[in-house]
Amino acid sequence: MKNTFLALCFSVAVFSTATTVLADDRYVIDQRDPHYQTAQEHLSRAAQALRLAQTELKNAEANHPLPGLDLVRMLSQIRPVEETINVILVPEQKRYRYQELTPDGQFFTTPRIGE
Repeated sequence: MKNTFLALCFSVAVFSTATTVLADDRYVIDQRDPHYQTAQEHLSRAAQALRLAQTELKNAEANHPLPGLDLVRMLSQIRPVEETINVILVPEQKRYRYQELTPDGQFFTTPRIGE
């Protein structure tokens, strides 16, 4: 009994130490953090702006060939940035898509008498 109690105390101490170490780790992400959510929103806007920039560059080249506008080089510089952003955004988009709704009182109403 005493050995079991000591083992339990030791495991609780190790677990509490491990959780504080993980909480201080900058690579552990808490998706409920408002700063994280704001960063995801800004990344999403940046991805939209990059797609719009690519479209506008192609439209500018299609309307009139401008001297000094190297469309291939410019688009090749945009693609790595867009791919890096997508590596971060795609898992979040999947998580939001498959996130289940947890019902609480605001989604359900009780019928009133007489209705």
